[in-house]
Amino acid sequence: MPKKTFLNLPEERQGEIRDLLLTIFYEKPVSQVKVSEIVDALQMSRGIFYKYFEDLNDAYDYLIHYYAGQIHGEIIAYMMRQQADFFKGIEDFLVMYVDLSHESPRYQQLVLLTQNSYLFSYRPTTNHGIIEWQELLEKNHFDMPSVDEQISFLYFSMKLVIDSLTDMLANHWNKEQLLQDFQFKTQWLTKGIKKS
Repeated sequence: MPKKTFLNLPEERQGEIRDLLLTIFYEKPVSQVKVSEIVDALQMSRGIFYKYFEDLNDAYDYLIHYYAGQIHGEIIAYMMRQQADFFKGIEDFLVMYVDLSHESPRYQQLVLLTQNSYLFSYRPTTNHGIIEWQELLEKNHFDMPSVDEQISFLYFSMKLVIDSLTDMLANHWNKEQLLQDFQFKTQWLTKGIKKS
């Protein structure tokens, strides 16, 4: 993760560096990127780059973790907007990504995140927001009595979203195709797949 020197930069400068890193890492794999490309584009010395990050992989990991945190927060916000219609909140979030231009930063972030979807499995030791999450589950009449199960469902939900977006990108789906596939998954979860 970035060094304190980077974290002490004004947010605007951090944003400029993230924007440039996004452009570079979107265009080619980290293994093909050179530090010189980054320092030239940012008009900084190599020494300054190494005051911010350990190496290129550190810069890449920071970028991916940053955007994973952003999208995680957005997914939760969309779920919270619908309150008693959990899966509708997710649908609203998914639709936002369907028609993005390939040149848009949000699309480029999505591509990087789907290439690193394992990040949505990472569970921090702190459970901030758990009360709101429990209230959301209660409003949707989801039966999950233990906190461990509730947290597990949170991360399952995040993976469900990122997997749906990955499927959309891989198959070049339009809005209808994306929503149809997501609704299949929703039905499996809410109604089951086994005949009674």
